[in-house]
Amino acid sequence: MSQPSVHQLYRRLETIGKGAYGSVHKGVHISTGNVVALKIINLDTEDDDVGDIQREVALLTQLRDAPNVTQYFGCYLDGPRVWIVMEYAQGGSVRTLMKASMDGVLEEKYVSVITREVLMALGYLHKSNIIHRDLKAANILVTAAGKVMICDFGVSALLVTASSKRNTLVGTPHWMAPEVAHASSYDTKADIWSLGILIYEMIKGSAPNSHIVDQVKLVQMIPRMKPPRLIEGEGSKELREFVSNCLRELPNDRLTADELSRTKWIKSVAKVPVTTLKDLILRYDAWTKGGGTRASMAGALPWEEDEERE
Repeated sequence: MSQPSVHQLYRRLETIGKGAYGSVHKGVHISTGNVVALKIINLDTEDDDVGDIQREVALLTQLRDAPNVTQYFGCYLDGPRVWIVMEYAQGGSVRTLMKASMDGVLEEKYVSVITREVLMALGYLHKSNIIHRDLKAANILVTAAGKVMICDFGVSALLVTASSKRNTLVGTPHWMAPEVAHASSYDTKADIWSLGILIYEMIKGSAPNSHIVDQVKLVQMIPRMKPPRLIEGEGSKELREFVSNCLRELPNDRLTADELSRTKWIKSVAKVPVTTLKDLILRYDAWTKGGGTRASMAGALPWEEDEERE
């Protein structure tokens, strides 16, 4: 008996993101009515690396049990296209939710819970010798229930052994660790740097040096610049210490995900439920109803070619 086609299993609804490779749609699993995200990649384009897609799918399959990582439900061929079916996050990305906040920044009470949840995912990934390599607010999703998920494993690397190092230049430059920008070998500590930049982004509204649009210039500058710092008044002392423990020049000086989970700042929100983050979704919905626009939302979608990369 032949396998059912993707069109018999899933119905494609509205488009929620477009990128160089294809598009992402809201979809529904026909037999259960469950809402999903459908990432549809066109294999006909010249610059598409089928190997990259195969690696992403293999990695997503391996991460089925990972905490706070977008759930992967399957992959289907549809003529010249590949459909990757994933968990749908009603709330959108953290970067999208930031748009509805005062001055585009998030309050520390939300930042700490988001960080705690991201650390749970990183702890699992890093123990599995996986580096995400593109952590940023646009790649952190929030579900309607407030669950936090890391998404977009398109550039993630699987380290063959615990002592393996990578030396390929990937990620989005503003969040890139010095050793990655320098194209020297790097490991899971590159994600810890990006985590520090992610927190900086949530607290300040944008990543450091966001005014520099020349990507090549920025990549050359990062290894020579002093690590960014939050100053007094930009979050609590514990938050600022946490960020400085992530943004250390030498990878070995940065704390691991597990060590960061045990810091005073994270322990202070140990019992705060993720449902607290539903406030951000309610605020965003109120903002859009009150004249805020979703037109700018596409650039903030995690699956899309980001504005920073254009």
